[in-house]
Amino acid sequence: MRMRIIAAGALVLVAATGATAQANVNGLQKMMLFRSIVQDDPACAVAVTDGVAAIAGDLGTSAASSCPDAFAWAQFGTAITEEFWDWAIDTTVWRSEPLPLCSATVTSDCCDPNAVPDPTSPSTQCPIFRADYTPVPPLPALPNGTPSGAVVNHRGLLPADLSDPGRLLRDLELELVFRNRPMFEYLYRNDLYSKEGMGARNRAQNAAISAGNIGAAQRLQVRLPVDAVMVKADFVHQDIMLEEGLIQIADAGGVLLDPPNNPDYPYLTVNLPGDGSAGTVPGMYYMVAMTNASKDIPIWHWYAMEHVANLGRCDYIGCNDSFGYTVNGAAQPGADFGSSFIAPHITLNDDKTSDNDPLFQNGLAYDPVDTGEVITPVLAAMLDALGVGTSAIDSDPNTITVDDPAWRNYRLKGTQTTFTQATGIPSGMGATVTEGGFVNSASCTTCHSQASFDEYGNSGMQGVGATWRPNLQGYGQVAMGAPDANWFYNFGNSSVNATQIDFIWGVLFASCQKDGENGECASYPDAPTIIDHY
Repeated sequence: MRMRIIAAGALVLVAATGATAQANVNGLQKMMLFRSIVQDDPACAVAVTDGVAAIAGDLGTSAASSCPDAFAWAQFGTAITEEFWDWAIDTTVWRSEPLPLCSATVTSDCCDPNAVPDPTSPSTQCPIFRADYTPVPPLPALPNGTPSGAVVNHRGLLPADLSDPGRLLRDLELELVFRNRPMFEYLYRNDLYSKEGMGARNRAQNAAISAGNIGAAQRLQVRLPVDAVMVKADFVHQDIMLEEGLIQIADAGGVLLDPPNNPDYPYLTVNLPGDGSAGTVPGMYYMVAMTNASKDIPIWHWYAMEHVANLGRCDYIGCNDSFGYTVNGAAQPGADFGSSFIAPHITLNDDKTSDNDPLFQNGLAYDPVDTGEVITPVLAAMLDALGVGTSAIDSDPNTITVDDPAWRNYRLKGTQTTFTQATGIPSGMGATVTEGGFVNSASCTTCHSQASFDEYGNSGMQGVGATWRPNLQGYGQVAMGAPDANWFYNFGNSSVNATQIDFIWGVLFASCQKDGENGECASYPDAPTIIDHY
């Protein structure tokens, strides 16, 4: 890669040309053509103004589409400076026992989004934005499950664990989805935090269609504001990290690490005490991956971040970053993938004596010493300007801070802004842990397009991105490519079976204000008031 300076002191990376082709390229390496697409326009650059990172110059008007990798890094840095860990989370938006939204006819025992919150007394029945309270309400310590000895010691799970170590972590992780204030406000004010509110909207859409008021039906679509952002972070408990060898109790010189961590590439840590509820697992947690999205384009801009030491982090689909890090594209014999793509580990099938098939070699590390990963000056300058990861040490491992140096140990796995490439190739993206078990078929855009609700406020889909196809291990593969219109509409009578909730799977956490029978709430309000702006 080479750099040039543009106005305002921003730097832009331009891909080098004239790479030397390698001999003996194999078929699997050739197929990486479809995974290694260079995403950013050559002129993409990032500038930091008043503590906010953004795409500089004319491309700033189409930042998410023209500069998806640079935009991902800018969003990553800005979310950290905004301390995303204090935003709303799913359980503080979709309450387990929600009250109805206040209105002209409902004036008591209801949720008023215009009320000034008491900073010392967060509601347990209305949506809250966690940063509004002192102290900030704690994060839950409720992982997917606690490991049995058989799982952690691999008895009975050895083949699956070796071939896809991210799946084991996915089954045991703590996944938290953080939603910024514009996103929170829209969901709250548009009565999308309970099954009654969502069910009423679907019913209102169909009533409008039946009455011939097509414009009203269109206005009832869920369209979040363009400044909505969500951050999905995956944390793993210290016990599991130790068992899996991802962290150590001492460095190479025998010096004890407090807390245990990767001595070369520390993970971001946070201590979660838990609240004593069933399933709570208190202790030190380590952030292993992120999948984040911004509503800068109608189907959102998506990007995945992986900790650099995650086993198998570039398996199956590779790691693609045309902005933040340069790599040695010729590190793998047989092909030169350029300076922005790390190819999956490949080996030859030694079951054959000739014409050996190339196969994926999964579950190994992608060490920067081997991949040649080097941070670009423009990304380093951006992080420095934002104050992200600028401290020499983590001053408090129990809390998340902006200057924690561990932030510099996360890498962009890739970005996604379309359902299908211009050439017809279905676009995809998946993080090792977040999509463990189905990384090779994962598509953020397609999966999240299915997020919807029916007339009862229940999920409009039977699964989350689910398809009929299992992979070779038996884990279900997920949908890729353009959505299926039959997911949402009944074309026989032009009705809406499932109202799309603008790519938000938090709908799965919605509860009834008052339970009824057979999965329905006791009653549903009349057509909701639409508040597209606030």
